[in-house]
Amino acid sequence: MTQPFLQTRIDSCESEPIHIPGAIQPFGMLLSIELPSLRIANASMNCHPAFGLSAEALVKTSLAEHVDALEVQALRCYLTGGDLQEAAPLTVSILHAATGSASQWGLSAHERQGLLIIELEPLAPDAADVRPFQRLIRNAVQALLGAVNLQALCDEAVLQVRNMTGYDRVMVYRFTEDWHGDVIAEAKAPEMHSYLHHHFPASDIPAQARAIFFDNWLRIIPDVEYAPVPIYPGLNPATGMPIDLGRALLRSVSPLHIEYLRNMEVGATLTLPLIDDGKLWGLVACHHATPRPLSEESRLGAKMVAQLVSSQLGLKEALADARYGAQLKRVHQNLLARMEQEDDLVQSLVTQSPTMLDLAGATGAAAAIYFNNEWTLVGTTPSVAQIETLVDWLASQHGKQEVFCTNRLGEMFAPAQAYRHIASGLLAVAIPKSERNYILWFRPEVITTVVWAGAPEKRLPQDGTGRLHPRLSFDSWKEVVEGQATPWKKVEIDAVTELRASILAIDLRRAFHKEQAARAVAERVSQEKENMVHMVSHDIRNPLGVIQMTWDMLQQESAASPAVRTQLIARGIRATDSMERLVTSILDLARQQRTSVPAPTHAERAQALVQEAVELAQPLAERAGLSLTAAYESAPLLVSCQRARVEQVLGNLISNALKFTPAGGAVTVAVQRQAGETVFTVTDTGIGIPADLLPRVFDRLVQGPVNTHLGIGLGLSIVKGIVEQEGGRVWVDSTAGSGTTFSFTLPTAA
Repeated sequence: MTQPFLQTRIDSCESEPIHIPGAIQPFGMLLSIELPSLRIANASMNCHPAFGLSAEALVKTSLAEHVDALEVQALRCYLTGGDLQEAAPLTVSILHAATGSASQWGLSAHERQGLLIIELEPLAPDAADVRPFQRLIRNAVQALLGAVNLQALCDEAVLQVRNMTGYDRVMVYRFTEDWHGDVIAEAKAPEMHSYLHHHFPASDIPAQARAIFFDNWLRIIPDVEYAPVPIYPGLNPATGMPIDLGRALLRSVSPLHIEYLRNMEVGATLTLPLIDDGKLWGLVACHHATPRPLSEESRLGAKMVAQLVSSQLGLKEALADARYGAQLKRVHQNLLARMEQEDDLVQSLVTQSPTMLDLAGATGAAAAIYFNNEWTLVGTTPSVAQIETLVDWLASQHGKQEVFCTNRLGEMFAPAQAYRHIASGLLAVAIPKSERNYILWFRPEVITTVVWAGAPEKRLPQDGTGRLHPRLSFDSWKEVVEGQATPWKKVEIDAVTELRASILAIDLRRAFHKEQAARAVAERVSQEKENMVHMVSHDIRNPLGVIQMTWDMLQQESAASPAVRTQLIARGIRATDSMERLVTSILDLARQQRTSVPAPTHAERAQALVQEAVELAQPLAERAGLSLTAAYESAPLLVSCQRARVEQVLGNLISNALKFTPAGGAVTVAVQRQAGETVFTVTDTGIGIPADLLPRVFDRLVQGPVNTHLGIGLGLSIVKGIVEQEGGRVWVDSTAGSGTTFSFTLPTAA
């Protein structure tokens, strides 16, 4: 038989309308009635012993005619009193039409298709003592609430349900993503076969059977060998459709399911759903070797256990996830702290413990990260070529996903079969810098042996009819599963998603800071260029002035003696040399700012620096009618500096002093050793600087009155900048109307 044909038959099985069987199990009676008349529309064919009337005779009569008159009002209140599904059964007395005798029945009801479905179960003549049942419930609640984790909860659940029902075998059966079932907890009698850790195929509980569990917290078959009891008439008189018994406890079950249970050698079953957050999480499946009716109290107790377990499933899993999530959070915080501190973001993720691998949470994990056009591999990974092919596939097929994960990569991406032993699991996080910017976590293949309760496929009969039968054997059947890795947990996916957000935030912040730094550099360079232009235009005036004055004097003194002419020419040459050194110094400064390499310094005689500065500015002093003199001690004073830069400083200070000293005044340039420092001073007898301007005297382009040292607003800021670059300090002492002294220091040469 071909696989497509087999699948067609299985699909046919899954479409079986099990909610409208047209019959019930015989451990009770079923009626459908119309409100408010209580008129009976349908009746099961086993009503005669209790009512003294056949189903045909009951139909169209009122239920009130067959109930003790004293109970009719209570019956009406019960049937119209709210949520019938959760209401406790009502005890009613059913009158026998022929004898007038009454029998006690437990009545429960629910609404379906415009009718009330009434289910009646016989009550024992004597009420049972409820105290043992109450103790069972109390003990069960305490035990279940005390379970420390999900597995303990399920282990306790099977024990408590077995205590309440007396069933031979009770299992918790958890659904997988593809609706296979895995028995994760079991309590059983010694003689019963164990199905713990066995798997059951999804076809054992088809989709429509799973759907019914949302309507019923309990499904019972007290006797697998029961004879179905038909309902008369078979259709709902109001709709002409079969009566929907999906919520009926008495509903007859599919013949296929009965055959399945017989093959399993089960005489009675009880099944309760476990529902978590609106989804069918699993089942509590109870088996008994022989028929086993259950009292209403036992069923209620089992139902309460299932409901309590259902309420705890999400909590227990959430607690486990929270503990694991807290562990991953600590890993993330460590990684984040290192990423914030280290310049190399990738190395901060891979070099120290914990690493990004610790976010994967599985032994044998490996990772690859592509950042700044380079792959960094951690652990045993596919080759770079294989990873790049994988990334191309991710970008083309899943490019819109921020996070992609699978534990069966080879099934989705065929080339991955070649390296499934190291990368059957993939968790990929996209970093939106380029199409290749990904962080990839890999998990190796975990070859497992799955133990099935019988071969997982259904068997086709050999008689050629094509009718599908349940499998005959439930003996352990082993299957080796390859090409799968340990599945990724939601907390792990959340953790790497958070890491992605942190990386993006840090990268964005660093890019912003880099842009700010670049802008600051650009602004500084622009400012320095502007400063340089001002410096050139400002500082070159002195030597140019000397040259111009020398030229004028040569023209005026054309008949001067050769000695005078030689002196004038020498003065012009000194000014030219000074200007050349100034230009060279400025070019060196520009180169230094561009390359961040400091210009070399040399040991210079401080006295020579002072003397040359005075000689260079002497023509300007003479023209201004001022005395310009040098003062220094005879003992050599050596300073470490750039000669041309110090000439700039002295030239600026002398020029400033000459400019703001009235004719007849004096300017003295001196150098001396004071307290272990070499101190240069330029002192004038000029107008001085007002006290309120002294704190800002060296600020760039801060101007005072035009008749003060701040009148030009630039030279003194140049002085301060050069002196500090040379490793010295500069200050001013002045009294308005009494002159000014500018002082600066330079490092002493070794």
